[in-house]
Amino acid sequence: MIRALLWLAMMAPLAAQGHAVDEKLTRCLNAPEGVSTHDQRQCFATALADWDRALNLVWGDLLDTLPNTSHAALRSAQREWLKFRDAEFKAIAASYGAMEGTMYQVMADAAAVRVVADRVKQLEALRDAQQEP
Repeated sequence: MIRALLWLAMMAPLAAQGHAVDEKLTRCLNAPEGVSTHDQRQCFATALADWDRALNLVWGDLLDTLPNTSHAALRSAQREWLKFRDAEFKAIAASYGAMEGTMYQVMADAAAVRVVADRVKQLEALRDAQQEP
């Protein structure tokens, strides 16, 4: 029961977003093969790689969309975000790693995915705002 409640708390922010990567992750976790901790961790590893690819795509879109005068500021912000991401991943690993039980490994994976997913969505919003009339 506790595991189910933790699972809902962990997945609710992802499911609510409706992004293709989130939908793929949800399908993976709901598949019969997504039941074990190992399989769930594999689903999150795939999602993290998918979000990283999405990040690179939206980054390229932004550089094509934003005026050249904005590129330096965007690059600087992204470099700082990468430092934040790396520090956040370490904090997530240390925090969840201190807890007993394999479910915390899955929760750590979910938290790491959310860090990158949130950045992709921020950059997508900026890109989309540039394309509005």
